[in-house]
Amino acid sequence: MRHVLGLIETSRDDMPDAMARIADFIVKEPDTAVRASMSELASLAGSGEASIARFCRKLGFDGFTDFKISLASDIAYRNGATPRETDFGTRITNAVRATVDEASDSDLAAVAMKLVAARHIDIFGAGVSGITAKLLAYRFSRLGLIARGIQDPVIAEEIIGAIDDRSVYITVSETGLTSRVEAMLRTAGIRGAYRVAISGRRIADLNQLCDKVLIATPLSPLPERGELGPVVSKLVLCELLAEQIIRIRKAKL
Repeated sequence: MRHVLGLIETSRDDMPDAMARIADFIVKEPDTAVRASMSELASLAGSGEASIARFCRKLGFDGFTDFKISLASDIAYRNGATPRETDFGTRITNAVRATVDEASDSDLAAVAMKLVAARHIDIFGAGVSGITAKLLAYRFSRLGLIARGIQDPVIAEEIIGAIDDRSVYITVSETGLTSRVEAMLRTAGIRGAYRVAISGRRIADLNQLCDKVLIATPLSPLPERGELGPVVSKLVLCELLAEQIIRIRKAKL
């Protein structure tokens, strides 16, 4: 796996304190972490060996050795790319490449099938994510789908009563989940809509609330508030969905 550090950053917010400390240390000091034994890493991160083992399993690795091999590969790749911390182009390129590499074709195809079959598609996002939601709605509309992007949470809550089992409800977010979005996703589920989250974070509750979660790998280091860079990975996911929609349409001809 080439993008271990990105995976750690997207998963960090959904980790208990002990595992979050491990994540923070590895992201900050990856070269030290990859050379450390399990006991050394536990000490450096202020955690325990059991937490290290759970941390590795949460990220999808069989064990600590498997994790370190992938981390070393990621570090070697990044060093080979000679990124500079202030090089915005490198940050964007790495995030886009990771988003494409880690997007599941089966997940994209499943979402695209629902989009093509939907009576209408509602896409909600707040702040910059609201602008992104409108861009996604524009792209889907140009493909002949009925889609609308919604930024105003009051309007979003009002129109959610009109969705049904022929609807697709999409949320766009960098941080993953708010209480308001959670409530809207629950309502959409009760009404039978197919629910999709496009998120910059892996949040366990999103998996429980949605039929599919598509991860837009964030910038590394993580963006400051107000940065527009995170929009790019979400637009890449939109284009990957558009490719699947076009394939589905051609297959029906």
